[in-house]
Amino acid sequence: MLKPFTILIFIISILFVSCGGGGSSYTEESPSGCVSSATNFCVKVVSTDSGNKYSIDGTTQKPLTLTAGTEYTFDQTDSTNASHPLALSETANGTHASGTEYTTGVTTTGTAGSTGKTTFTPASNAPTPLYYFCKSHSGMGGTVNISGISSTYSATGAIPEKIEVVESE
Repeated sequence: MLKPFTILIFIISILFVSCGGGGSSYTEESPSGCVSSATNFCVKVVSTDSGNKYSIDGTTQKPLTLTAGTEYTFDQTDSTNASHPLALSETANGTHASGTEYTTGVTTTGTAGSTGKTTFTPASNAPTPLYYFCKSHSGMGGTVNISGISSTYSATGAIPEKIEVVESE
């Protein structure tokens, strides 16, 4: 027969372990399931003294540097993104500052706040900087710099159609 004290210790131990206590192996996963990486950005909306802002991988209005030719995903599956669809523009604050949405290489699927994801593959001739912004609210976004873009060469003068080789003695 078990003593009441032993039973009490046994019950407390089960409750302690089942509630996540007693070990350092417990890790909290984002409710959206987003896992940040070099090409996958976990986007959330955070409230600040100056209003709502995008937080990317835990940094508010994080400046990004992307490489031309690489596909990037802005994961907006976190519920804080509801009614905050992300877009890109050549103008800081996008359409809220009379700019237009930049759509080259951009694909958006789902709905921000549930299944929303925006993929972007910057082309080698993409403008830089670009800006990410909220389509619904002003002042939430940040800067996107593109590296690995091709430079434009401008020749001064005409290129000859034929080059003649002259031998010297």
